[in-house]
Amino acid sequence: MRPSPWSRRGRTGVVAAALTTAVGLVTVVPAGADESPPTRQRGPVVLRVIDGDTLEVRGDGRVIPDGTVARVRLLEIDTPERGECFSREATARTAELLPVGSRLRTERDVELKDRFDRYLLYVWNDEDVFVNESLVRSGHATPVLFEPNDKYWPTMTTAERAARRAGAGLWSACPSR
Repeated sequence: MRPSPWSRRGRTGVVAAALTTAVGLVTVVPAGADESPPTRQRGPVVLRVIDGDTLEVRGDGRVIPDGTVARVRLLEIDTPERGECFSREATARTAELLPVGSRLRTERDVELKDRFDRYLLYVWNDEDVFVNESLVRSGHATPVLFEPNDKYWPTMTTAERAARRAGAGLWSACPSR
C-alpha cells in the first residue's frame, strides 16, 4: 500500500523530490564571472565608411544613444581627403578593418563631439584591433592632435615613426610626404 502524502514517510518523499528538482535548476556561476554578453556582441554597428577616418554607425546606448544613426570621427588620426594621394587606399583599408554590419568597441576622451556634431572616438574592431593606431602604423593615416583629446597620442606618434621608417602606405606612395 502506498503511503499517504500527508504521512511522515510521504512528506519526506515529497520534500526530497522538491529539493532534487530545485538543485537541478540551480546554475553554478564561478565567483567573479561576468554574466553580461561578451563585448564583441555589443557596441555601435557600422552602417558605412564615409572616408578613411569617418564612419556612420547605429548607436547601442552606451556612448551613442541606442538606435541613433551618427557619424564617428576617429580620434587622433587624419587620412587623405577625396582626390588626394592615397585617399582611396585609406578608405578601402578602413572598410576592411570595419566592414558594414560589424560591431565596434569605442572609447571616448575628454570632448565627445566636434563642431560638426560627429562623435570623436577611439575604435576597436571585433578582432580587438585598435583601428586608429592600425591605420597610422600601416601608413593609411597620419597622427593629428585634437586637444584636449590626447589619451593615445604617444601610441600614434610611435606608430607614425614606424610607418615612416618602413615607407608604409602614403609615406612611399605620395611624393609630397
